[in-house]
Amino acid sequence: MKTFKELQRELEEHPNLRTRIVKAINPMDKLRDLADKIKKLPGKTKDAAMDKLKKQMDKVNPMSDINKKVTIARKEKIGRLVDKKKKLTTKAKGIGVKIKSLRAKVKK
Repeated sequence: MKTFKELQRELEEHPNLRTRIVKAINPMDKLRDLADKIKKLPGKTKDAAMDKLKKQMDKVNPMSDINKKVTIARKEKIGRLVDKKKKLTTKAKGIGVKIKSLRAKVKK
């Protein structure tokens, strides 16, 4: 089995291989290539195909106009949950201190 460094050297030696791997991983590149091909089509066929392709791109891209509101709402919700967690953690620490002091009094 090859190590990461060996694979990295192969990628540096063969830049074409690198671009092929990135294209296989990144779905937006595939969609952009497809858009370039569609632009060569004539008239109504091109319009219909581009509309369908834009919908696919919106599904993949989290910061597209359609998904932007959802993404921002999720980030805000994560922020609120992090704040809630901090408050509960500090509250739990305070309760832990009280429990320890009561246990120390009971042991005496």
